[in-house]
Amino acid sequence: MTNMKKDFMAVVNGLKALSKKTEQMAKKVDKLEKPKAARKSTTKAKVKTTAKPKTRTGLKKKATKKAPARKTVARKTKARTGRKAILRKTTKAVVRKTKTTTATATAKLLRVVKSCKKGIGVPALMKTTRYGEKEIKEILSKAFAQKKVRRVGRGLYAAA
Repeated sequence: MTNMKKDFMAVVNGLKALSKKTEQMAKKVDKLEKPKAARKSTTKAKVKTTAKPKTRTGLKKKATKKAPARKTVARKTKARTGRKAILRKTTKAVVRKTKTTTATATAKLLRVVKSCKKGIGVPALMKTTRYGEKEIKEILSKAFAQKKVRRVGRGLYAAA
């Protein structure tokens, strides 16, 4: 019982000390906020009294790049009723080609599986592709359902 009383008193004293520290910190924050408000009012007065900045005249404006124009391309389309193909002009936006091509996780995994003729297991696929075991198993099960991969042995997969 006495140990419990001592522990309880220690907790109470700790809480008192924390409340004093928070009050001190609140006072310091209040002191820091008041001078900032006073500085703002003096800067506004300075801004009002200063003259307008001089503008430069005779300078040329920078040329801005325009978006590429749309090209008109003739395209063949077939009518639904089986009539002759109709040529019509359509506007096609210019598409910029990017050099970066990102392969999907399935494509990466299938490439590795196809490179191994005898078959490859999940641990080896984890090392080469750096995917998790769960992700590899999901991809392999979907590829097996699509008949892109075949099971060679227990835990071994090869290209179909």
